[in-house]
Amino acid sequence: MHPEHASHWREDSAFGIIGAGQEAVRLAFLRRVEDALASVIDGGLARLDGSGVHPLEIARRLQTEMTESRLLGMEMPYVPNRYTVRLGDRDVATMGELADEIGEQIARQLEDHAAEQGWAFGDAVRVWIEGGGRDGRIAVTHTLDESAPGARLQVMAGQPGGESFEVGQRAVIGRDPDCEVILQEAAVSRRHAEIDWTYLGYVVRDLGSSNGTFVNAAEVGEAVLQEGDLIEVGLVQMRFRGPR
Repeated sequence: MHPEHASHWREDSAFGIIGAGQEAVRLAFLRRVEDALASVIDGGLARLDGSGVHPLEIARRLQTEMTESRLLGMEMPYVPNRYTVRLGDRDVATMGELADEIGEQIARQLEDHAAEQGWAFGDAVRVWIEGGGRDGRIAVTHTLDESAPGARLQVMAGQPGGESFEVGQRAVIGRDPDCEVILQEAAVSRRHAEIDWTYLGYVVRDLGSSNGTFVNAAEVGEAVLQEGDLIEVGLVQMRFRGPR
């Protein structure tokens, strides 16, 4: 469904000239990163001033990587969601036990940034900071991990027992014994709908059913699912429980 995404390394110490609008977006992003880090680092970011590569330099580099690496999807652009930051061993040692927390906070802000820009990023953004590079330099590799994080459908009404069904990469819903989500209710078609993992997230599609597929009481041909959405096929209602 998607083109191949190969990891690749890029290393530099300077950034090109960008427009005023892009710079305003970048500054707003960096302010959010600074606030997030200050709230979790004892002593704030001042604790890391003058100690090699600064976390805000990493954040700025990753925001640039995300922006420049976005690709055009069928419905919306999508961006890498896995980033490995390679620093010099001395720079990593300076961060010490804070490296994992810094990576986590930057990742959360990259997710918010992508959402604001209307870019899909799969299940979540992950940032790992490791050594083995050159002191004072930032090297980044990135890729798009398209593996399904897993979800669950909880039967709320229409079928006794309150069953729960696990959803992986793809699950077909229907009365057919070969379906991953088997429902016995008569108004459900043999192959009624499917739930498929894409770079947009989990998507439900009607498979030409007799009675339609509904999400939150609205009939859909295809819809991106959100946590807590109520899916209705035939007279069966199921609550979608996503990966987050």
